Amino acid sequence: FECSVVHSVDPAELDPSVLGMEGTRHMRMKVQDALPALLAEAGGGDGGPGVRIWVSDMCLHAMEEQVRFLLDARDAGVLSGVGPTLFVLTLKCVLGHSRAAYDEQVAKVVEDMRARADVRDVEVYHLFSNRSGERTVIGWLW
Repeated sequence: FECSVVHSVDPAELDPSVLGMEGTRHMRMKVQDALPALLAEAGGGDGGPGVRIWVSDMCLHAMEEQVRFLLDARDAGVLSGVGPTLFVLTLKCVLGHSRAAYDEQVAKVVEDMRARADVRDVEVYHLFSNRSGERTVIGWLW
């Protein structure tokens, strides 16, 4: 992938070392408010390049909202119109206290995502930097 612009959507301040990087565009707002601007700047719905990589580490009360925002971006025409979009989602479990409980919750979200969208090569990881209740989900949305 060759990205000329990286959009950072976050209502908080962006670290100055990242903000100063060439091609960084900070949109200080929530993702649902950023979708129209992302469509205007990068929209793939009209055959443009669209967003080719979607990375989301939002802290949400309901982790399945990560998938909803990804699919909202697809439905709004923000994602690539010329090929698949790589997605990296951090799912943050807020219920339970065991690895098995977290893994089961994430498996259900991934299963629901598969039922709602053409996703392929989906993998779930518990990365060393993830907290105990966090799982990183990586795959391709077609």
